[in-house]
Amino acid sequence: MNLVIPEEFFLDAQDAPFPDIDLALDEPNGLIAIGGDLSSQRLINAYQQGIFPWYGENEPVLWYAPNPRMIMTPEALHILKV
Repeated sequence: MNLVIPEEFFLDAQDAPFPDIDLALDEPNGLIAIGGDLSSQRLINAYQQGIFPWYGENEPVLWYAPNPRMIMTPEALHILKV
């Protein structure tokens, strides 16, 4: 597979905005950005847009907004006691 990543997907270490989630790749499903940091402000911005980080040690942070994605609201959550 020959993967082409748009230039606007690469985030700098500052608080650069995320690309529009409508631009997320189909393969890998939902990839929307690469790089940046895991600062609290960036995480808040990401989660508010339905974007989440995935990363490994010594690798750049990969940011995803997969389609479809699951959204679970607190009132829909029911935990059984066993």
